[in-house]
Amino acid sequence: MRMHNFLKLFKGEMVRLVKYNILQVSFAVTVLWLLVIFLIGKEQAPVFVPLFIFMDAAVMTIMLIGAGLFYEKQENTIKTLMITPSGYAAILSSKLLAAVYLALQSTVIISVFAYFLFDVAVRFVALYGFIIIITLAHASIGYVFAARAKDFNGLIAMVGMYMVLFAFPSIFFALGALPETFDYLLFISPTHASLRLVNYGFAESVPLWQLGLGFLYLVVLTVVLMVFMVAPKYAETAIRE
Repeated sequence: MRMHNFLKLFKGEMVRLVKYNILQVSFAVTVLWLLVIFLIGKEQAPVFVPLFIFMDAAVMTIMLIGAGLFYEKQENTIKTLMITPSGYAAILSSKLLAAVYLALQSTVIISVFAYFLFDVAVRFVALYGFIIIITLAHASIGYVFAARAKDFNGLIAMVGMYMVLFAFPSIFFALGALPETFDYLLFISPTHASLRLVNYGFAESVPLWQLGLGFLYLVVLTVVLMVFMVAPKYAETAIRE
């Protein structure tokens, strides 16, 4: 019975992704990445493909999940969900699973494209496994931003600030604009931990301690945000509706 209810919740999430054009936007961004890969050519593909997947799983996840929550607020669907037989955990889990689907859809398409057409080395199992935890962490961040933002412009501002503080430094490091000494300092950022995991998925040599620390960091971050910030705020929003 619980599994049946959960599957119904997940199906509902997928329907909302289509209704709010989130699934379509995600696919369009994936096509854009593919066009850019084609334009930069085989020589530069190994450098930029990991960055594109990193951006999609991290920044795009925050943006799309945050946008989805805003649409739910506008249509007052949160309170409707709360009166279903399923509890908070099942509702939020279905939303996280939908976020993982979006990220994996893009990752699978881009990685297969890069592997077969541009000879980019890919550790498929490791990459897809890491993308799941990266997405869970950044979906949680997206929900926190959406819950705290007063309007959609506020959400955009938060995402922009997050990119400046956390995403851009890691991207500059990946492109060689920052020295190796910054690698340790940047690990305070969940995006940098995510980037190192993605790099390993593309057969780059990444120290074992960075893989372990990065994975643990994202797991703990996801649990802390979901339990202490996302779930209480979600319930509070439902009550206000």
